[in-house]
Amino acid sequence: MAQSVCYFTDSVEVGGAERALLLLIGSLDRASWRPTLLFNRGAEALAEEAARLGATVDEVPAAPVGLRGARRVPGLVGRLRRERFDVFHAHLAWPLAAKYPLAAAIGARVPAVVATVHLAPEFALDRSTRLQHRALSTAVGRYVAVSHDVAAQLAARLGWPPAKITVIHNGVRLPATEPRRDEALRNSLAGAAPLAVTVARLTQQKGIDTLVRAAADAPGVQFAVVGDGPERTRLEAAARSLGVADRVRFLGHRHDVPDLVAAADVFVLPSRWEGSSLALLEAMAAGKPVVATAVGGTRELVTDGETGILVPPDDATALADAVRSLALDATRAGALGAAARARVAAEFEISAKTEALTDLYRDVLKARRGRG
Repeated sequence: MAQSVCYFTDSVEVGGAERALLLLIGSLDRASWRPTLLFNRGAEALAEEAARLGATVDEVPAAPVGLRGARRVPGLVGRLRRERFDVFHAHLAWPLAAKYPLAAAIGARVPAVVATVHLAPEFALDRSTRLQHRALSTAVGRYVAVSHDVAAQLAARLGWPPAKITVIHNGVRLPATEPRRDEALRNSLAGAAPLAVTVARLTQQKGIDTLVRAAADAPGVQFAVVGDGPERTRLEAAARSLGVADRVRFLGHRHDVPDLVAAADVFVLPSRWEGSSLALLEAMAAGKPVVATAVGGTRELVTDGETGILVPPDDATALADAVRSLALDATRAGALGAAARARVAAEFEISAKTEALTDLYRDVLKARRGRG
């Protein structure tokens, strides 16, 4: 009989962490696991996609930090007790997310309480918050970090028990064949010029301002930035100021992201920090040579000079040089892209990552039942 697993996210965006959750739901063995997604108002797009993948979905009231969130814990405890889930798995866009829902799962005595931490940026942490989360960590069954870098930060900065932190990188689906390039789409973006594509939410984290500055040092290369976010207006103004607005196109949200990546000669990710980037893994799976910054979990996905090129963060000159080197050397670019695709097939395919997670569920359930 299938066991029930309750997924939770308090995010209302559909970014990398949320797409990783959807990939997990879509690849679960339904003979063994029956998924439910609990979400907060504003995340309807995420819920609709989860429902399309066969999950039961239901909205629950948001539980923000503070007294208002604390008051909602008893209601969620009652809900979780009635549903009698075997596993509660929260997906955290940053380490301090979902404090009250995790506490509710512990209070409801869900047998296995698991939390995946997708990102660990720098943030201020007062003593009270540190103590609260350290206490919570003793009751959570297991934390999953999407990179060794994230795991190290959780242990060092938050004091979470290293024995409770398991590293499972994000996974992606590997296309059966490398996607075919849509020449009409490519020509509309770059004509005969080399094309560099970036897929990212337009926030400070993603370093798109460095990419705009790099474009000024990479004449002849066209850049397409896929995604939206609070930095878009400022970034477009910077492109105009540097005289590269005709070569850096901001495409906003798109539903043809795989086609856009397939059209690229180079995939670029200039982030200032990363957990385990799905956009980067998807580009590697598509056989694209990648240029990325040597930060966080990216260093665990890309081997410099073998499956891509790594450059320092915030270094527009190094970024421009790396992009131009691949744009001008199709042989090397092809070799890096092929090696990147092979590495994803060997180490980051979603079915293997899902199996690792469900094995973790079973381990936590077994340990809990062993304690009575």
